[in-house]
Amino acid sequence: MKQAVLVKPESFEIREVPVPEITDDQALIRVRAVGICGSDIHAYYGKHPFISCPIVMGHEAAGDVVKIGKNVTNLKPGMRVVMRPQKVCGECYLCKTGRFNICKKLEVIGCQCTGASSDYFAVDANLLYELPENVDYAVGTGIEPLAVGVHAVKRGLADVKGKKILVIGAGTIGNVVAQSAKGLGAASVMVSDVSAFKLQMAKECGADYCVDVSRQDLADEILKAYGEDGVDAIYECSANAGALNQALDFARKGITIVIVAVYGKNPEVNLPNVQDREYNVVGTLMYVHEDYLDAIRLVAEKKVDLAKLITAHFPLEKVADAYHHIEKNRDTMQKVILDVE
Repeated sequence: MKQAVLVKPESFEIREVPVPEITDDQALIRVRAVGICGSDIHAYYGKHPFISCPIVMGHEAAGDVVKIGKNVTNLKPGMRVVMRPQKVCGECYLCKTGRFNICKKLEVIGCQCTGASSDYFAVDANLLYELPENVDYAVGTGIEPLAVGVHAVKRGLADVKGKKILVIGAGTIGNVVAQSAKGLGAASVMVSDVSAFKLQMAKECGADYCVDVSRQDLADEILKAYGEDGVDAIYECSANAGALNQALDFARKGITIVIVAVYGKNPEVNLPNVQDREYNVVGTLMYVHEDYLDAIRLVAEKKVDLAKLITAHFPLEKVADAYHHIEKNRDTMQKVILDVE
């Protein structure tokens, strides 16, 4: 079978390797599509702190069940599935209390262990979910980042119904956070960015207000849209410390600010504002089982539109071309899919 290996930064090899064997608790998947994530791009350039070469990436994957182990009861051959790429210990306090997304021994498939960028992939059966028949494989790969958005929204507000939301940053994750909030019942969502392309994409995906902060004052736009009470929660998805501190300057006192973005460097944060205004600043990482179920439901019920985020397709054997394409088109890219034929 074919397997795409990042042997060193900016260098892929397509290797012929044996089809993997499965254990009694695993399933063999015929991979059909793999999404390229921001973390994959960082790893490609050798800039991801937790991904080392050589590595087979691919944690956003969809495909068909080919074979199951004798202990597997939740799957059957022929079933269309998507993967939740979290390998956890199941024994630590966090796992036992339902927060396995921050397990002390968490490994992410495609990041710390072999991923799904291959013709076939062996994976623990409990990490697979049935893909609804009305969702194609390419869109199915987007369920993983959508689950990130669902989890983030819940971290900010236990119940988002009827609430007003600000999302800072309109990249893929910012977009799915905004879509998740709308899909889960938010009354209104505002998205800010400096990219006209990404803001237009956010608008097409359901954002109520889109603010280009390169020419519009965000605080003024919030006042015009929502009055003195402003928004009920802020989701920082830009990894821009300036944007975060701006939010701390104008946000309504006492609200929650969720840090969704992954910061490469430790930013300077205005902690006096956090203390004086009783902001709840919380982090969010990946997702748990219930978030995946909600993400699948939102896609199946067409409450979100992941297809709009797909801006290019490449066959698996042209994976290097896919990354070159991303580099050349950063300003007009959202999601690139590797099709596995």
